[in-house]
Amino acid sequence: MAKHNIIITRLWQTDNSTVSKYEITGSSIKGYFLERPGPDTQTPNQRKRIPEGNYSLKWHNSHIPTVRPYNPVPLLFNAIVPESRRILIHNGNYPRNTDGCLLIGTSRGVDFVGSSVRKLIELKNFITSKGINNFSVTIKSCYSAACHTQEGL
Repeated sequence: MAKHNIIITRLWQTDNSTVSKYEITGSSIKGYFLERPGPDTQTPNQRKRIPEGNYSLKWHNSHIPTVRPYNPVPLLFNAIVPESRRILIHNGNYPRNTDGCLLIGTSRGVDFVGSSVRKLIELKNFITSKGINNFSVTIKSCYSAACHTQEGL
């Protein structure tokens, strides 16, 4: 069983993107993710976000030119979303930087996450120090205003 869970809560969505906040159990690390807009889909090549649920992680070497300098990067998978779907956590700031992956950042705006490379390196260092097999990812959604108040956002 995973010792650390990356809890991703989708809070904001537009016609262009979905922005989430995340935190990692057993650490003080937190930040934001930007994904493609909904609806959720398990079908590849749709440029949509992945389904809510629990995911495992493994390392993956990406061939995306802007991601390659930071290889390996985490790849999410489960029984519904196979490894072949190649859902990665990687650097990028805008919806155009992803076909379905999770773009990590320190700050957020409308259709934007900032300081992506710095946050990716922080996440990779933490995962490496604890072992990637000790991590899981939970993705959930809560778009109501009550969630934003509850989350202190």
